[in-house]
Amino acid sequence: MTRELARKYGTWQRIEILSDVAIIGIPFDRTPEELRPFAEDLLRTLRLRSVWGRYRGVDEVSRVGKYVHLAGERVSEVIYKEHGFEFVLDFTKVFFSQKLMFEHDRLSRLVREGEVVINMFAGFGPLSIMSCKRGNPRVVYSIDINPFAYYYNLVNVDLNRAYCVIPMWRDAFEVINELPEADRIFAPLPELADKAYEIAIRRLKPGGTLHLFAQVEVKKGEDPVKVAMSKYRGAFFVRVVRSYKPGVYHVIVDIKAD
Repeated sequence: MTRELARKYGTWQRIEILSDVAIIGIPFDRTPEELRPFAEDLLRTLRLRSVWGRYRGVDEVSRVGKYVHLAGERVSEVIYKEHGFEFVLDFTKVFFSQKLMFEHDRLSRLVREGEVVINMFAGFGPLSIMSCKRGNPRVVYSIDINPFAYYYNLVNVDLNRAYCVIPMWRDAFEVINELPEADRIFAPLPELADKAYEIAIRRLKPGGTLHLFAQVEVKKGEDPVKVAMSKYRGAFFVRVVRSYKPGVYHVIVDIKAD
């Protein structure tokens, strides 16, 4: 039904449904005002409470996207379900992307019992909480500089009874040096991947693993996997998540410490 409506209005078909709220990716060639008729029709057809538009990109520090309210109630706090877990979040105040569902699932299943885990940019806590519940690590330090992310991380720890997670409202680049050496570090902030790599790799135990979310630029004909493997010492696995734009890719690099 959503695709039929999108074709009817000539809009991009990227629509996310969270509980009773819809988020429409705003195409580069459309304005919010042009999308309002589509949003109103979507609201009625799917019996939603609210419809929002989202511009591409996020703030480099807080990683919060830019949204505009299009139709219905001005509601942005939702209950989001992922791989059997429930999370409360306000997508206008914390980083949110359904594109990372696969990586949350893959990475959380790699965590082992008794590990010390650090999540440098935890957001509202999905990867931290899934890692805690699935892997039974000793502790997951779940860090974010965004106070709203910290708040929702606390809420979601209680909601999912993930009590090995310790939410921290701090700058990860500063606090990581105060934490114990880790068996595993998540660094899910592609825009600051090089800085995160330099700091995180030094905080791993020998043989520990860094899961680095990075951007790589490639020339025509180059393989982004090979470029990422050669860029980061210790890299042993790379997965391409998506293309940001021609020649720039979002990748996940798994790196083993010496």
